[in-house]
Order: sequence, then C-alpha cells, then structure tokens
Amino acid sequence: MTAYRDHGFSAAGVIAVIAGLTGIALLAVAGVNVFGGHGDTKEDSRALATTTSTSRPAVTTTTPAAAFEPGRFGVVSDDSGALSIEVPAEWGDVSGSEWVVDGRQVGPAVTAAPDVDAWYSSWETPGVFVGVSTTGFSPQIGDFSGICTPGKVDQRSFGTLSGTMQTWSQCGGENNDFFVFIGGPPDVTYGVLVQLVSLDGTGSETLERVLVSLSYQP
Repeated sequence: MTAYRDHGFSAAGVIAVIAGLTGIALLAVAGVNVFGGHGDTKEDSRALATTTSTSRPAVTTTTPAAAFEPGRFGVVSDDSGALSIEVPAEWGDVSGSEWVVDGRQVGPAVTAAPDVDAWYSSWETPGVFVGVSTTGFSPQIGDFSGICTPGKVDQRSFGTLSGTMQTWSQCGGENNDFFVFIGGPPDVTYGVLVQLVSLDGTGSETLERVLVSLSYQP
C-alpha cells in the first residue's frame, strides 16, 4: 500500500497539521479529492485524506502476521522494522510497505486488518493504517461527511503523541466507527496519521492502544 484508508471516498476539506512549540495546531485547507474505492466516485476514502491523488495507492507488500492468541494484542511492524504498533490479534493481515503520497515516499507505514484488501475496498472490515511522515509532509484529516456521519473533534494525547482526533460513524451505511488522528511527539520530529475502523464499539480503546504502543526508531 502506501497511502492510507483509501476507500474511494470523496474527501473535501482537509486539516493540515502545523507544528508549534506548544503543541500541534490545525490549519483548515480546501478540498482534496482522494480515492475511488467501491467503484463509486462519491464513495469513501479512508487512508486517503492526506493525498491529492485521485488514484488509489497500490498495496505492494503484504507481510504475514505473527500468530496471535485470540482476543489478545500483538506487535506488527512496517517492512523496515522502524515503525511498530500493537493491534488486535484478529488483525493478522499486515502490509508494511513505504507510505507514498503522489508518487513521493514520505515515511514508513503499516496497515493491519483481518483482510487488508477488504479494509481498503469497503467499510465492512475493521483495521488500522498508521503512517509516519519523516520528510516534512503534513498529514491531514479529510472531510468524510459525504459518506460518514460526523462526530466529535478533540485535542488528545496518547503516550508521547499529541494532536487532533476526528470521529465518524455509519460510514458507507454500515454500523461502524471511523477514527482519524493526526499529531506528533513534543519535539515534532515527525508527523503521525492514524485511520482506524471499528465494528464492535471498541474503536476508541483500540486507537489508544495503537497510539500508546506506537514506536518509531529510525
């Protein structure tokens, strides 16, 4: 893969992360149109809110996940081993290829789900995308109001990461919750984008587990 939740949604407004000495400030940016999953131009577009490309990034690498015990969390990582997170054991299909935006590599990334391809092509599969921008690229939050029901926008801290979290629900007409987080560490040495879909009401707790466990060792 290389971008993020790319459901072929239509992302209009985006929010750029601007680093500040006291935290992460947000700057509203105008319409970015990304992805076309579902074969529907008006569909969703999860891991897509950070690219201006209208074509869906390809999932180029799939890494077999470790054998996890049911109901537990396990560690997965990108192909380089620099980025790792903890995810539910059931999310055993893992893609760890480089994060690419508009043909440019911006940093390591990892996607985990029961089925990564299904996660990218529909809203019916839980999973998560985590990308770390190390090249000055600013992750963004897209406007998914055309495909999801908008929820709250909060300033949040998870471990050493602080930033903004946007919640959505009923994306694509499904009974799901969709979380998007953008932020970074206090020294703002890199930016983080997380896109997580949950079907069982535990998305907030799972997102926290992902972010608190996030480790980036360049």
